[in-house]
Amino acid sequence: MIVAHLSDLHLGHRTFDRAERGQNLRERDLAVAFQRAVGSIVEARPDLVVIAGDVFDRSNPPPGALVALARGLDELRGSLPDSRVLMVAGARDTPRRTEDAGALAALDTFPNVDAAAGRARAVVLPSHRAHVILLPYRSAITRPLPAPEPDPRQRWNIVVGYGRATEVEATREVTLRAGGGGDRTTDGIPIEWKRWDYVALGGQHTYRRVADRVVYSGAVERVGVSPWDEAAEEKGYVLADLEAGDVTFVPVPGRPVVALAPTHVPIGDPDGLQARLEEVVREVPGGIEDKIVRIRLQGTRPADLRGLDPAFLASLVDRALHFSIELTGTSVPEMDRTPLIDRVVASLDAPDDRVVSLLRRVVGSGVGGTA
Repeated sequence: MIVAHLSDLHLGHRTFDRAERGQNLRERDLAVAFQRAVGSIVEARPDLVVIAGDVFDRSNPPPGALVALARGLDELRGSLPDSRVLMVAGARDTPRRTEDAGALAALDTFPNVDAAAGRARAVVLPSHRAHVILLPYRSAITRPLPAPEPDPRQRWNIVVGYGRATEVEATREVTLRAGGGGDRTTDGIPIEWKRWDYVALGGQHTYRRVADRVVYSGAVERVGVSPWDEAAEEKGYVLADLEAGDVTFVPVPGRPVVALAPTHVPIGDPDGLQARLEEVVREVPGGIEDKIVRIRLQGTRPADLRGLDPAFLASLVDRALHFSIELTGTSVPEMDRTPLIDRVVASLDAPDDRVVSLLRRVVGSGVGGTA
């Protein structure tokens, strides 16, 4: 039994306000990453494909996200007619109103697809001698909580769940909670993982093995407001060979993300700042074209940014998908909660609309000394 395990697709995710032909470029990036994962899975020819939550970035996804998922499911069905796709809804997929099943529930009508959006569900696959328990996000916050049990009549017993898993060493048990925060006192769904052949989890963007057969596949692309935090991490999906007991992470290429090392520039030297920025940009391997780039300047004051050449700023905006300048180590009064970009604009003697627009595109919007 080979299981392909994905999660956290976040289809429909939009950020950075860059679009082509009416579509946000980051939204397109995530759709492309999913299609690449599907193509790789088709080559691997697994018996089962599971998607463990946050399939969409929100419970009412845009049409493009629905189309991207439908295309992927159609390719899997056409190329792997004997494989089944099992999905659970994550926190992002789940509407606040309990009477609203959300968009993911509509996918339950697709051939060879089972999509659980509300309560836990058991799926038996006689052709594979497999029994699968689906634990969507809502199942972990709705009483009574499910108590998953393997089916001894089946050869393979699998859990697909979304949430925050913590292992209890004494009982060799994993508790799946709704996720978010660090509260470990709330109830959760107990999973005695030694009794299961594989536990496929979603809700974390980084590949991680909680226990021997308890795995987070991670996201297939870098999502979130700060993709630079994951710049060094590979994204992809997992192939689990249950017979051999092997778990293999399969990378999926995505949009290049560059987090440049912090750069020190002397205070009160706008010309030196410009020259140093130009130097750092030239040193990026392969250039900054179409990449998501961040540079942190140490010791630079917001006012120093006003000396940057508008033509240089425009080149950063045009060449990179997104270029972010952040300041760190800058002394700021404790009570000053003014966004960094607003402090930069306020320092301009005679604000020019074009310069202000360019600065707003590249200067981080955080408060305090670090954006």
